[in-house]
Amino acid sequence: MTKNLIALCFLILIFTGAASTVINAQRTSSYLISEKVLRDKIRGGWAGQTIGVTFGGPTEFRYNGTFIQDNQVINWYDGYLKKTMTENPGLYDDIYMDLTFVEVLERAGLEAPVDSFANAFAHAGYKLWHANQAARYNVLNGIPAPASG
Repeated sequence: MTKNLIALCFLILIFTGAASTVINAQRTSSYLISEKVLRDKIRGGWAGQTIGVTFGGPTEFRYNGTFIQDNQVINWYDGYLKKTMTENPGLYDDIYMDLTFVEVLERAGLEAPVDSFANAFAHAGYKLWHANQAARYNVLNGIPAPASG
């Protein structure tokens, strides 16, 4: 039985690699999508990040080094996202940090230097926590990016 299992695993490995090679050969280096599809994908990404931040907020930093067990209920109800954004806006540092970087890209382009991003969030008027706060402190105290964190 052990020999059969080893042989089966070997065959699966070979076929998976062969299928991967065929799929990669069929891919082109680029493809076009409409602006409507692109906007939909971008909106979906922002929505997913916002929902994820909201859903994960009550458990953030409370289950370090372990999985949240299935019996741990995480509340969600109609209006929860809006209520959370209104009552706990600091939870969304993941979002507003990204929006700051989007502003830099709009202003300075895709080749914006790293210090443009560092200075933008270092001088922004919103709250930061943990690593982002440490990086802000470092930038404001003369440590340039990327050494600032």
